[in-house]
Amino acid sequence: TLFPDTPRAANALLSYNNKGVKDAIPFFDEVFAPLFTSLASNQTIPFADIIGAAGTTAVDGSPYPPNSVELINIAIGLSRNAVQGNLPSDKLLSEIAKRTTPKTLAGILPQDIEIPSIIRDTIQQALDPLVQTKSNAGIIPILDQSLDVLEQIPSLIVEVAGGARDFNPPPASVRSVARRSYRARRTLVVQYDNDPLDESEELETLLKEAETVMRNKRPMVDFDVERIVLKGGHATPCLAPPLDLASKAEDILGEDTAKSGLLYSGADETVDELVRWLEEGNL
Repeated sequence: TLFPDTPRAANALLSYNNKGVKDAIPFFDEVFAPLFTSLASNQTIPFADIIGAAGTTAVDGSPYPPNSVELINIAIGLSRNAVQGNLPSDKLLSEIAKRTTPKTLAGILPQDIEIPSIIRDTIQQALDPLVQTKSNAGIIPILDQSLDVLEQIPSLIVEVAGGARDFNPPPASVRSVARRSYRARRTLVVQYDNDPLDESEELETLLKEAETVMRNKRPMVDFDVERIVLKGGHATPCLAPPLDLASKAEDILGEDTAKSGLLYSGADETVDELVRWLEEGNL
């Protein structure tokens, strides 16, 4: 926090868990760690050996061929343009060509890509109605959010390939600091009844211990910790469509049917509880 000496008014903690990587992700050591290590270092272009380009350099001076992490980043960049209904810029296409072309083929394959304006405009005009349809349906924000999640994967692959095997700080350090230094006066802990990763009950106990520690320092300080249990699973707070899409669905299908069909009943109930809790605390 930027203001460590300033008491936080309140915290709402949803789907809380403080597990280590191995407890939170089954088969992490057996499957994911080796897989990520392989993705970060493997050759991704099968014919690189055939053309004698493996282990050489690309046109942009980087090692050739690019690894899976680089290709994932390229794919996300192209997808971001596609979601917005835009063609990739000539600059982006040229950068991709230079990264994926070995120097041995530099004289054969073009690296400076330039799509003629008439072709670019024609394709863009054909795409515009599709983009408008997606926009009206409220799909674009969902796709954007999905890409935001995917953008975290390449850095995660690199970290695991580099030897990372647990969160930083580790769970024990988080528990120790929370017990010693937790300062929020009001805390709402939201637990879901079908969440195998949840540690809300342990958190509630920990925060009560933190209150005892704080009272030894400041006897007049009171902590208000409330834990509620709602229907749902670990991802329930995230399973909500954009507001525009939800509103349109409710207008067409009815509120209950829309919530059930788009799977945001749990998220909606969570919002209601958060609003109730904030209003009770005059926050």
